Parts: sequence; structure tokens; C-alpha cells
Amino acid sequence: MINYFYDYIKNIILFLIFMSFIQVIIPSGKYRSYINLVFNIILVFVMIQPLNFLFNNIKNVEALTIFKEDDFNTLDNINMEKYKNIQNEMVKNAFEENIKRQIESLLNDEYYIQNIDVFLYENKYEEINIEKIDLTLKSNNNNIYVKPFNENKNGENNQEKQINNIKKIISNFYNLNINNIFVTLT
Repeated sequence: MINYFYDYIKNIILFLIFMSFIQVIIPSGKYRSYINLVFNIILVFVMIQPLNFLFNNIKNVEALTIFKEDDFNTLDNINMEKYKNIQNEMVKNAFEENIKRQIESLLNDEYYIQNIDVFLYENKYEEINIEKIDLTLKSNNNNIYVKPFNENKNGENNQEKQINNIKKIISNFYNLNINNIFVTLT
């Protein structure tokens, strides 16, 4: 490539010297402008010679592309599966964090959330769904004292009512079976 560039520059210099020599020899007159026009046209062809060389050496347009389709097909299925698994894990983690924030906002007024565990699964359509939710809560209202075995008219104590109420709120919000929600009040 360097030799070609050197030859290119050498051809331009030699042509300019030749053109200068001919202009000195040619007498001034009405034909001098026509001869200068011809020399300038030849100079243009000499200067665009690298483009001619480039297009003669490139047989097809695909050789001009930086990225070829074959470069992308060289990735084997193992790498693609690895990246797909990483992407799925990132989506699951983001989905899980979003669910945790939503539950915190649903229960934030009445309960302090100590722990939230969200278990997810992927169905046959590769959709992420909630399998179960496990909550550990503490009541924000410290003035209420609840006796654990004090039963009321319905056979449930206050803590069980609170747990069932929390389960209903989360079940309605996520359209999740109430049996898949586990709540512990401390």
C-alpha cells in the first residue's frame, strides 16, 4: 500500500513537470488555452487514479462493509444462552424489586416491613409470574396491645384478622391466590 501511494505521488509530480515543460515550449496564442484544458483534464484523471484502483480491486459491495453477517453468526449457542440467562435474571430481579416497593407502598401506613421474599417463576410463554410472597411485618401502631389467644365472636383473634386483611390487599392487588401469601406479624 505504501508503494502504491509512493507511485501515485511520483506520477502526479512527473505529470506536473511534463505539463510545465510543455507550457514553456508551446508558443502563446489561441491554442494555448485548449492545451491547458486538455492537460488539466488529464491531471484530474491522474489524481482520481486511486479511486479507480480501489473500485477495480473490490469485486463486490459486501467487501466494503465493516461488519459481515458471518461475524455475528460465529457466536455459538452457548454464549447466546448465557446472555439470555443473564438478561432473564436481570429482568426477574427488577420485577422482584418493583413488587417489593409496591408492597411497601401498600402497607407503609400501618406496618413496618422487616422482610419481603418474593418467589417468581417463568411460565411456558416465558412470562414471569409471582409464585408466592413471604412477608414479615411489624405494626406501626404501638398503642394497640393484641393478646395472641383472645378470640372474638368469629373465632379469630385480632392478629389473624390483620394477617387476613393484609393477604386480601396483596391478593387483590396482584391477583394472586391468598394461599400463596404468607404473612408473619411480630
